[in-house]
Amino acid sequence: VGAVHCGWRSTVADIMGNAVEKMVSLGAEPKEIRAAIGASIGYCCFEVGPEVPEAVYALLPHDHDGLVRAGERDGKFYVDLREAIARRLTQLGLQRDKILVSEECTVCSHEKYWSHRYTKGERGSQAALIVID
Repeated sequence: VGAVHCGWRSTVADIMGNAVEKMVSLGAEPKEIRAAIGASIGYCCFEVGPEVPEAVYALLPHDHDGLVRAGERDGKFYVDLREAIARRLTQLGLQRDKILVSEECTVCSHEKYWSHRYTKGERGSQAALIVID
């Protein structure tokens, strides 16, 4: 069991690859690994500069269709980070049907989740639990 926090920088630095590699070194089979991508900033709200799409393209050079669209302001883009993470996990050998992706956007649901983007950097608290039953 492991927990990994993926912001965009750790995503494009391939933290998923590091996590899967560590699990495999401990005896896990990639096709048996289950992953859950929790509530996070959604495609609807993740408007960024060109450095983020460029880094995502570098991470997924042959599998980035549909991950980026033009933003509302010049030079800005929307990036689907959750889908980028799910695609990278499948490249690492996880089966897509074993990757659960939350549809909840922390910005849209800021009353339910703390969002760095929504609060403009004002710190909040979050917690995550992993349970094996």
